Amino acid sequence: MTFLPNRIEAVPSAKPASDDVLRLCRDERDAFLVSVQLSGLTYQEIGARIGVSKQGVHKWREQGVPHRRTRAFCNATGTLLVIQFRELQKALRVAQNRVREADRIGYIASMQGAAA
Repeated sequence: MTFLPNRIEAVPSAKPASDDVLRLCRDERDAFLVSVQLSGLTYQEIGARIGVSKQGVHKWREQGVPHRRTRAFCNATGTLLVIQFRELQKALRVAQNRVREADRIGYIASMQGAAA
């Protein structure tokens, strides 16, 4: 079963979570669990919307949603909470001058694209 684009299935786009909900999430696991709770769906139903097994979604609960599957997870659950949480954590690292090496390298590489 494949998940068709929103315009075909008439599935509403994922919505941002409120600031209060975002602030209450201690870690990405909280953001994942709240997203699932808000969706009202089972792991099997979420997996079917994304094209992964129930066990795959369960694995994400413990290990985090893979970055390449994040948008699909958010669309399946109807909330952007996981993306918002990751962006908040990145902003906090920058504010505290604790930029990860991957973020620094990504920024440097993006400069090449801007110069071209």
